[in-house]
Amino acid sequence: MGLKDSHFVNTNGLPVAKHYSCAYDIGMISRELMKFENAREWFTAWQEDIKVGLPGKESKFTLTNTNKLIRNYSGAIGVKTGFTQDAGYCLSGAAERDSTRLIAVVLGCETSKIRFAEMAKLLDYGFANYQTVQFAEKGEKIKDVSVSKGDEVKFSAVAEDDLGITVKKGSKDNIKKKIEIYDDLKLPIEKGGKVGSMIIYNGEEKEAEYDLVSDREIKRADFMTTYIRMIKKLI
Repeated sequence: MGLKDSHFVNTNGLPVAKHYSCAYDIGMISRELMKFENAREWFTAWQEDIKVGLPGKESKFTLTNTNKLIRNYSGAIGVKTGFTQDAGYCLSGAAERDSTRLIAVVLGCETSKIRFAEMAKLLDYGFANYQTVQFAEKGEKIKDVSVSKGDEVKFSAVAEDDLGITVKKGSKDNIKKKIEIYDDLKLPIEKGGKVGSMIIYNGEEKEAEYDLVSDREIKRADFMTTYIRMIKKLI
């Protein structure tokens, strides 16, 4: 996940010796959480009714989301508030506008009001200065690849996930992409198996690299299929 300065001792986040994290790591964890299909639904739910008590004696209890960002900030989609006396008022916030999704983290605020105000400032800055350049959607064909000894003569290398990169506004024309298909592909090739990559450059600097996968299974051709292909080449 790429965490740099975290050590977790418990799962509830309450203060204990040698239990710590940092804003960067919380942002990375939040990014992973947002990859789940139902994440936006979970994080933007404002109220949920739950039942508490013994069977037959349950009572309804309403939980209200403590993340006021999702009610007061345009495009907000998460993520989580936090508070302890030691850590202060904290918030990992996420918002999405025009295909640009941003995550920001504030820690150690003196009041809840301050954390939401600071979060809004960070997200406002992000949307004012950055944009997302989209290259492909998940499953979109990137390149056809020939297979000389497969039971099929070609397959498509497709995007494993949505492919895009967030860059400073005004630098879009500097963004270039390069498609690389592995030279040493071996049969059989599994459907969804990695077959290459899309490399994104900002000028001369490499910004990101995304996996490309096969859209189908390719098995090794049997003797008869190989023989027929050889005959056709001679005709």
